[in-house]
Amino acid sequence: MLTIQILTKNNAKTIVKTLESIENLEAAVVVGDLGSDDITIDLCETAGITVERLGDIGRSAARNRLARDGWNMALEPWEAVILGHALIDSNWLEGCCSYVSILNQKTITKELRFWTPRMRFLNPTFETLAAQTDRESGVILGVHGQRNPEEDLQLIERWKHDFPLSAQPYYYQSCVELSQGKYEAFLKTANHFLFMDSEMSMSTIMTRYYMAYVYLTHRKKARPALQNLNLCLCARPLMAEFWCLLGDVYYHLLREFNNAIEFYENAKILGGRRLKTDKWPMDLTKYKEYPNKMIESCQNIINASSIYYDIT
Repeated sequence: MLTIQILTKNNAKTIVKTLESIENLEAAVVVGDLGSDDITIDLCETAGITVERLGDIGRSAARNRLARDGWNMALEPWEAVILGHALIDSNWLEGCCSYVSILNQKTITKELRFWTPRMRFLNPTFETLAAQTDRESGVILGVHGQRNPEEDLQLIERWKHDFPLSAQPYYYQSCVELSQGKYEAFLKTANHFLFMDSEMSMSTIMTRYYMAYVYLTHRKKARPALQNLNLCLCARPLMAEFWCLLGDVYYHLLREFNNAIEFYENAKILGGRRLKTDKWPMDLTKYKEYPNKMIESCQNIINASSIYYDIT
């Protein structure tokens, strides 16, 4: 039998919706609580869910401790299963671990969420499954809440203290700071992470992408935005998100609208060749809706300028 595992800490506002999304599944549900002082535990127990009070331990340690024989599924208390219930109830899990898709507004990310006890979670704050697979589960999770960023930052500081030579805490710290809109802090932490980890991994490339975004929107600096985006495109030329942001730099900062149109067109053409099984994050609007809107805006500006010059 599949065991669905949920880690909680003060998630009273979202946990009921999460539990309702899995209540009809043929699966055991276990909640590991990391120190709630609200009514999260009461809500779970009222729903008939077993709660194990784990206290202040790392999230990966909690996942590994709660793992049951057979297959396990990790579900966050701000997520809900919105598609794939029948798959979860079937025997498709036989063989290997699988990715799920996580839909957060119009952005899709993919994570390993199915595992067996012989596999181990790493990362004390943002747990990561130490396994490799290309298998897609067909299960989609929807996000209806969020983590506590201040609590995450406290856990990250402990992580940095325990593993002073690891670059990973700085990556996750930069992600939290970006989500909070602390742009200067984000740039400082992101640069430190890139100094420590020079590999062209998903983490480093996406960090450069978000740095380019901050240089565009916050600092209004075209050159560092372009420097980071060029590296992103060299590594992942089929990412429409990168081409759209390049177009944005030429649209908002350089005011070179013909060049911007070319980059938005590239987003549609090259982005259309990207495989659906790609594990990198995908902003659905950047593959058609957003570039079309920006191309129209560029053409209107060019046409208006032509009329102005004809009159004068």
